[in-house]
Amino acid sequence: MKRRFIAGLSLLCVLCLALGGCAPRSDSAPAAQLTLPPAAVRYAAPDMDTEQNYGQTVLLFLPSLDGSQLIAVPVAATLSLSRHRAQRLCEMLLAHPGTEYARPVAGEMTLALSGTDAVEVSGNVATVSLGAAALRLSNEQLFTVGQALANTLCQFGDLQYVNVLVAGVQPGLNVASTLPAGCYQNNTREDLATLWARASAPYSAGRRSFVAAMYYPAPAGKGVLCEARTLSFSGPSLPAMAVTLLEALSAGAENLPGALRCPDLKGMMAADPVLDESSGGRRLVLRFSESLNSEMQRFGITRSALAACLTYTLTTFLPGVEGIEIRIGTEKITSVTPLETYAGAGDTISFQDGLMRRRDFSSFLLAHCALYFANERGKLTKVYRPIPFYETVSARALVQQLMMGPQPYDSQTGLLPVLPQGLRDADLIGVAFADNTLLLNFSGQLPQLAKDMDAAEERRMVYALVNTLCEIQDVQKAALFILGEQPETLVQAVYLPGDFLPNYNLTE
Repeated sequence: MKRRFIAGLSLLCVLCLALGGCAPRSDSAPAAQLTLPPAAVRYAAPDMDTEQNYGQTVLLFLPSLDGSQLIAVPVAATLSLSRHRAQRLCEMLLAHPGTEYARPVAGEMTLALSGTDAVEVSGNVATVSLGAAALRLSNEQLFTVGQALANTLCQFGDLQYVNVLVAGVQPGLNVASTLPAGCYQNNTREDLATLWARASAPYSAGRRSFVAAMYYPAPAGKGVLCEARTLSFSGPSLPAMAVTLLEALSAGAENLPGALRCPDLKGMMAADPVLDESSGGRRLVLRFSESLNSEMQRFGITRSALAACLTYTLTTFLPGVEGIEIRIGTEKITSVTPLETYAGAGDTISFQDGLMRRRDFSSFLLAHCALYFANERGKLTKVYRPIPFYETVSARALVQQLMMGPQPYDSQTGLLPVLPQGLRDADLIGVAFADNTLLLNFSGQLPQLAKDMDAAEERRMVYALVNTLCEIQDVQKAALFILGEQPETLVQAVYLPGDFLPNYNLTE
């Protein structure tokens, strides 16, 4: 905005100087009127939400023909803002037929994702669940697939860690399913043989470190948030590994704004964890003392959120563990009823024979989105809010979060709303995406509800929208429409035609 104004003012001055040097015009000549050309409106206003597809060249990492290394293969991809690009990259990698230099990621075997929601993204961690066909791969082949997924998904920098499950269960890296894979990380320097030798090395007499995906309670009982942590384990016993994971949950997250600490889970254990394989599968049985109930209340953690944290953390890391069983005192937990979650609040989740599986808590997984609200000093402040992970790339969902105004579970409190009170989701008529620009078409309610804003409030409203939307992957600009048009101004001060870059000079 400032650049357009300055450029126009400079042009006006130049024209004035030029006219000042001209010969005097006759009195009968019409008076010259200088006007600036309006900003070009290059896009049509959306009258509904479109697929918001866009093209981009991406790298897929495939094994070389001799299987010694992973080769980056550039591919033209059609991505969509309606879902995280990690899902599409996984689909493309698993389906790629290979090239003259590289073979398919799983050789002659065809792999697919385990369902339509098989890729979860929380924080900088992606968890990919492959279909059951992946169990026919050798451990080394499965490791190659995992490393290829990590190199492919981590190429943009927003993701740094990748978990690989098979049908929702961690397969591990050895035949006995006792050696965890941990989180895969991007590694384009070393060959596959070196990587596999290090990952598959048996335990020595000392401790061994793995990167584990830890899931901590989000504030207000909203769900769980993921953080990757490097932990040191003393040996290959899965129950002992579980205790180390419980200690890390009780220690709290290191980089998750607002995440809650769990009580002293190890200290409240009534017995050591037990690995139960009597039914043919593996379940981890956790027995806690009755005091855990009061401790959860003291820490502000609901029973359902703690169950989700334990289930997600333990089954994501521990090989072959299909689910967990939790006992508190003499009570075996067979159901929970979450009350504050974004989805399914008030609906009872039942666990057959008390077995809690990862999929039971899919509605609990959240990720932080970035939103901009006003502070008392007249600036914008960036805050982080936990929302369902799949909504963090949705422009409509982020605008809805702005409409809600500041919330007590934001990473910073004491801020002020930026959108006028009374604006509703129905007032956002349509959302589209073109040339790295998000297009938002609002109803006439927006200017009507904002008509009493002063110039500073109007400016904060516009740039809170723009800055928030430009936090989405691959969004660089935003264009705002009212009833399909771009009026001269939204209220009185901000020139609306054209598109907007984010303005971080307004933030602090």
